[in-house]
Amino acid sequence: MSLKIKVDWNKLLPLLAAGVAALIVLGTIIALIAGKRPGIAYRKSDPRGAEQIKGAGQEQMQFKEFGTLRTRLLANEGSKEAGSVLLVTPWLSYQNDDSAFYEELVSKKNLFASYMLEFFSTKSKNQLLSTGEKEVKRLLLERMNSQLSLGKLDAIYFDDYIFLD
Repeated sequence: MSLKIKVDWNKLLPLLAAGVAALIVLGTIIALIAGKRPGIAYRKSDPRGAEQIKGAGQEQMQFKEFGTLRTRLLANEGSKEAGSVLLVTPWLSYQNDDSAFYEELVSKKNLFASYMLEFFSTKSKNQLLSTGEKEVKRLLLERMNSQLSLGKLDAIYFDDYIFLD
């Protein structure tokens, strides 16, 4: 004897859809009552950029959009080995909290990164160490400021300045 069950899909599917919708609504209500807000951590604005564009009223503004730059240095004089690798994480400091100047910095970010990479790649580890970090910063800052029209940078800082042999 075979058992055949007839299902009326026209009645079952709307009931199934209503059940799923009820579960979603019930889950949302329980989450709200429990104090949990779903999706709260999915999108956060970048406070650094937002503060600079809105003019947060800080005396010293920071431009930290370069990340870590990596370049191969020239080999030391008389060495047959390849040059060291330099890891540098630069950031710029400036007084002007004008959004137009910040936008100029953003538009020239790649140009400034290429200046830094070009400068470091034409020096050896010994040359950079003998020149000194202050002089390296001064030379880079001079070159970057020559390309800016809406303001000037006050200083360049390195969070990381690491030689990898």
